[in-house]
Amino acid sequence: MNKKRSTGSMKKEKKVKEILEVTHKYKTLILVELNGFPSSNFEKLKKALRSKASIIFTNKIVVYNALKQINENLSEKAKKAKIPVLILSNLDPFELMEVFFENRDYKKAKTGETAKENISLPSGPTPFPPGPMLSQFSSIGVKTKTEGGKISIISDTVVVKKGEKISEKVAAILASMDIKPDELILDVESASSGGVIFDRSILYTRKEDYIRRVSEIFAEALTLSVNRGIINKFSIAPLIKKIYIGVKFLSVDRGIVSKSTINDILARASLENAALAKLVQK
Repeated sequence: MNKKRSTGSMKKEKKVKEILEVTHKYKTLILVELNGFPSSNFEKLKKALRSKASIIFTNKIVVYNALKQINENLSEKAKKAKIPVLILSNLDPFELMEVFFENRDYKKAKTGETAKENISLPSGPTPFPPGPMLSQFSSIGVKTKTEGGKISIISDTVVVKKGEKISEKVAAILASMDIKPDELILDVESASSGGVIFDRSILYTRKEDYIRRVSEIFAEALTLSVNRGIINKFSIAPLIKKIYIGVKFLSVDRGIVSKSTINDILARASLENAALAKLVQK
């Protein structure tokens, strides 16, 4: 019995070493929770990742022990996962997430599930003729009309708000209209790349949204630096421009003639003379 246990432990230790050796060959490591993800969808994703990544599917304890030597945060997440899987790649985490997004599917809503986002019925014709479905739509707050022998929804209508439970009635109507509101995407727990740990909340931000948000933050910081007179390599040019405009405006206002103000002073004088001439004529 002890011999068997010892052999099993040795095999696990060997597997841990193999994982650690392999991880050094890649820039990015992603920890995935595979529990609840359909096998058919995972097979589809594996094909998409074939030339982009390596997938390690092994014993949970092995994954935990390997990650413990890489990062404590990752190992704790692996400990909580039911089926932890490692994906290794030389793509950055956001590029890998784009592959996951591109290969996502959608599934039908189930009774009792919590809506991750607002679920709406789109305006326009439905496949149903006038009849019992009119009262079904009415019972969930959807306004309809009859058009071309079919029931037509008057306007886009939210039938389940984010965070609410999906009722049996709504689930049945969504299924009958072949509406699949639930996004089916790989459950990524965390990622490591270049010594940086990326939390799932960051990873699920689309790359373009992340870039846009970083740009917005940069613009806000630059504006603050310029307004406060904080000099750095980014603010120096707009600060000089701001000072130049301020000095020029003051010079024109005080009538201080220079190469850069002469045209503005003459233009201002011309306007003042024209205004004065009109007053004299009156």
